[in-house]
Amino acid sequence: MAFSLGCLFLITLAIGSSVALWAAPQPDIVTGGLNPQPTPLATLAPPPTLSQDLDEIQRLIQFKPINQLIARYLINDDQFQAFVRIINSNAAFMSRWRLRSQPEIILFQQWVDQQLLASGGAFEMEEQKLKVTLFNQFPYWSGTVFGWPGFLNEAQLYFPLYAIRAHIDAKVLQQGIFAQFWARLQGLQVVYERWLALVETSQVVAELQAAGIDTVQLDGIIRELFGWTVVNATTTVAPGTPVAPTVIPGAVIPPVNASPVVV
Repeated sequence: MAFSLGCLFLITLAIGSSVALWAAPQPDIVTGGLNPQPTPLATLAPPPTLSQDLDEIQRLIQFKPINQLIARYLINDDQFQAFVRIINSNAAFMSRWRLRSQPEIILFQQWVDQQLLASGGAFEMEEQKLKVTLFNQFPYWSGTVFGWPGFLNEAQLYFPLYAIRAHIDAKVLQQGIFAQFWARLQGLQVVYERWLALVETSQVVAELQAAGIDTVQLDGIIRELFGWTVVNATTTVAPGTPVAPTVIPGAVIPPVNASPVVV
């Protein structure tokens, strides 16, 4: 530590001496007077691109521990296995397809692609490869799973929601390209509400609830991440506020004898 501080001190002195010599007024050889040096023009750094802004947010997420967490719960936890089966069902596939087909989603994706292309770069999500075997990597893994609540609690260690939101809020205040991105993303809340009311989405929600998954909590996490408010028939409350209903606000559970919808 002392060596590091000493090196830092010497570097500081060297930089200070160089600046002092450069900035000191030089004598004019012709007149014998002082010829002040011109003040250098300050150059402003270019504003960050959308690709750079998104990459900063991505770096807040610890993907490797999350992959290990998913693999551990996928092998050992019944409730998490049920969650994975439900979100990979045919109804869930159709629900995701309907969401991606919404006109607002298509326009938003086109706008993002244009901004990334205009910035001369491309934003790429970190490639995720989940390796799952039939056997635990460590023998104690089977005793470290605690259902869906346990998975969410541990996932928060590697997906710091509050840190991500704080970083997003700071970026929005800069009024750069990310502020435009965030404003357009805010406009997609109406799409999210409409998607929740689809028959396929409602079926998935009902299956998750039957498996013991807290869909209200899951909905709150999504709304907290994107800054969306919880909308119901009477009031609008801030994201993260406990909600009384036992289903996702805005979701419509189809009757038992409902006929299937052909897409």
